[in-house]
Amino acid sequence: MKRRTGLGIWRWYLLPLAGVLSGAAAASAADPPVLERLLPAGGQRGTTVTAKVLGKPGEGNVRLQSASAGLTFRLSEKRDTVDVDIAADVEPGVHLVRLCNDSGASELRPFIVGILPEQAETEPNGRLAEAATLVGTAATVNGVLEKSGDVDTWAVPLEAGQTLVASLTASRVLSSPMDGVLQIVDGRGTVVSQNDDDCSMDPLATFQAPVNGTWYVRVFAFPAAPNSSIAFAGGADYVYRLTLAAQPYVDHVMPLVRQRGSGEQRLQLHGWNLAVQEAVLGADQTVLTGQFAQPWRVYDTAEPVLLEDQLSERLLPALPLVVCGCLNQPGPDNFRLTLKQGQRLSLSAEVQRFSSLLDPVLSVRDSAGKVLKEADDVDGGNPDAALELTAPADGTFEIRVQDRFLGHGSRWHYVLAVRETQPEVRLTVNATAWTVPADKALEIPITVARRNGFAEVLELRVDGLPQGIAAEPVSSAKDGDTSKAVTLKLAGILPAVWSGEIRVVGRAADGREFPVVWLATDGTEVSGFWLTVPATGG
Repeated sequence: MKRRTGLGIWRWYLLPLAGVLSGAAAASAADPPVLERLLPAGGQRGTTVTAKVLGKPGEGNVRLQSASAGLTFRLSEKRDTVDVDIAADVEPGVHLVRLCNDSGASELRPFIVGILPEQAETEPNGRLAEAATLVGTAATVNGVLEKSGDVDTWAVPLEAGQTLVASLTASRVLSSPMDGVLQIVDGRGTVVSQNDDDCSMDPLATFQAPVNGTWYVRVFAFPAAPNSSIAFAGGADYVYRLTLAAQPYVDHVMPLVRQRGSGEQRLQLHGWNLAVQEAVLGADQTVLTGQFAQPWRVYDTAEPVLLEDQLSERLLPALPLVVCGCLNQPGPDNFRLTLKQGQRLSLSAEVQRFSSLLDPVLSVRDSAGKVLKEADDVDGGNPDAALELTAPADGTFEIRVQDRFLGHGSRWHYVLAVRETQPEVRLTVNATAWTVPADKALEIPITVARRNGFAEVLELRVDGLPQGIAAEPVSSAKDGDTSKAVTLKLAGILPAVWSGEIRVVGRAADGREFPVVWLATDGTEVSGFWLTVPATGG
């Protein structure tokens, strides 16, 4: 259920420069660029956006790259801005971009393609009287809380009965260091709706207008990493995108995932201002757009998918199986499963990528109600739950999904996956771009996570290397130090500047391949990495 990118060919766009040094000496003298972010951090598809380039673009043959063919970049001569042409048919959502030159490349940064018109916040806008007015019934606002104490305010005209949805994207996708807060207030400044954390640290607030009038949306923040200050925080990197919508807004759909290759999918819609409750996602579509203010991605999974109300007496049929459910009522959701003694299961309750309010606690109980296994968060920053279980005896067992804080409602949705345990391995790196040094081999640490008795020897291979650069043979065995981590080493001599995409895979003796990936903040798995070989080798 992970998105993957980096399997295609990267597009790169050269910056025309005047008076730039030429040749290998100039290339080797330049420092690799650093891209902190683009501002604004996104744009509406079918438009051209001029964005500030924050960071250190560097010198020489500087270009901006993306794996998305629908994005075209034109850097300014000073490299401080870039025009981004966004194709009308590009898929909405997060697209990863980087800066590179002939000495190296920056890490990947998100650029969000939206479907709504875009507006930019302008200062001053802290007081109600200074608030800019939302144009139309929906738009995405690009803003920055520039300094400590900064508050940004927007005026939104509403008709009686209209529901305003205000949704902030900052910490989770943009890695903005802000814990944002949204307030909706009336003309006297009285707070009628407020939210702090909805999706991770990013808030979402709603309000239904009782009469015709104008209401105001305020954005402010505290530091994501708490400190001793109690004041509103801000800074140049407190970047956000704020969606304001008084039109149909899809919060989530059911089912949340579909079986790969299952074709056209009918979806139940959940959200606000919805005139219809169903929509159809085409067989070749991954994102639901239509007339909605918020696109919604439906992820694929290899297993059959059922809604919880399609299960007879909550009894799970043959495995593997994925169940899309929701804690609509107080209390847990319970499912029954018949097992044989010694049968091994892998269970997971996934919520993070579906913007759910549920913080799941997953447990398995025997027929007497005894808890055999229980799991909460996968790690400190991920509320998903997962566990492994070996059936102690023949019988029927209960799988329970409940909220850690006893919450419930239509937004407490989840994806429960139940599979028989299979050996598996995950290969990861902590970077997406490397430069070959001049005087030694490039070392790339790779973490090897073996689960459920995965005992295969993996030979690491690099695809896409230029002539003259080779990878030293390295393998990961089932035991010893290499079972958990290996170091890939690249070395050689190349008489010319080269840069391009490489792919690293682990290959088992039976021919199965396991890609090495880097995990983005939105859950996207990146398997294409950028390698630079300067003229001198470093």
